[in-house]
Amino acid sequence: MSTRPEDLFKRVRSQLDEEDEEPEIIQARQKGIPSPSKLAICGLAGIVFGISIEKGRVFEPHIIREQMLFTNFTMLKMFLSASATGMLVFSVLMMIPATSRKMDQAIKEFFSCFSSKGVLAAGLGGAMLGCGMTLAGACPGMVLAQVGASVPDAILTMVGGLIGVYVYALTNPIVLKLFTPTRRYRYNSVDEYLGTPFFIIACPLAAMLGLAVFAFEVVFPWYTQVELSGSGVLGSRAWPPYVAGILIGLLQLPVVLTVEDTLGSGTSYTTLASQILIIRPLQSVFAYLKKYTSGVGNWWQVFYVFGAILGARISASASGTIGSVEGVGPWYSLTGGFLMLYGSRLAGGCTSGHGLSGMGLLALLSFVAVPTMFAGGISVAFLMKYGIGVKM
Repeated sequence: MSTRPEDLFKRVRSQLDEEDEEPEIIQARQKGIPSPSKLAICGLAGIVFGISIEKGRVFEPHIIREQMLFTNFTMLKMFLSASATGMLVFSVLMMIPATSRKMDQAIKEFFSCFSSKGVLAAGLGGAMLGCGMTLAGACPGMVLAQVGASVPDAILTMVGGLIGVYVYALTNPIVLKLFTPTRRYRYNSVDEYLGTPFFIIACPLAAMLGLAVFAFEVVFPWYTQVELSGSGVLGSRAWPPYVAGILIGLLQLPVVLTVEDTLGSGTSYTTLASQILIIRPLQSVFAYLKKYTSGVGNWWQVFYVFGAILGARISASASGTIGSVEGVGPWYSLTGGFLMLYGSRLAGGCTSGHGLSGMGLLALLSFVAVPTMFAGGISVAFLMKYGIGVKM
């Protein structure tokens, strides 16, 4: 079997076309019994993620809101660094024969999430997610660090997210009718569309993102935009955001090699929400959740997110900053959490799924979802700041 990078997406496309899946049925997520060792590795990856998010300070609600107002670029530096690192990791994994099969399966797993998604769903869902990010001052992944670091009302953001999942499950039949494309898109990714080997596009793009981070750092040094205190690796309150971003991007490596998937956190909410189906009358009401009740593809994220909460707790404890970050208030948290998770389900991915993994894989729908995330978030931020005078 060929292991050339340019052949991976062709094989994935062929496999997806042959499966003739029902809308939203992701077979890969349902297979297999969770291996304790695999789940432990995912939990450890989550701990590193939680530490990185907490040290990078992007979990602080005001930093997220200030990013949307273009007054603080900490979040953007971390995001671009993580995405660029992911592109390089994917390029290497595709080119090594020993890992290309796992990368092949990870690609298939990622794009299977788009079986009923189109440009309209990705755009509208991304915009909803972005609006929720500004309201809650969080995203599905960052709220984990907020819970670990005891940010006020972070639990309410998670509760709002679970409510968003349940409402999406109830409305899924309508969503499918409105947003499912009439025919499958011919191309999934930029390199597939251009007929170019993945690394030919990914590596120069990663370099460009790196240069953008460097330029932002020259103009807006990281230590001028975050509060500093403490000393040592874990004792410091903050790390440079690009260091934290690189660490997060490198987490693609253990996730691909262990569970043949890519970074994401939105599915964990759906998996947890699905556990109510032990109550039989709810099985028909929330039929959408049935495919998330079991399988490695679902449960690894649950261990990953609980690891992230623990990692943030460890990090904040080491620097003595637990409970030192101001929240946004219960209603903003609850409403923002709802919009984030409903939007991520509609778009087929969250900020990690589309922003890190999707951008890293050059997914065309991710290049729709991510800009609309920021467009939604920026619009709400300016409305709150200059329209209704909310303190940001």
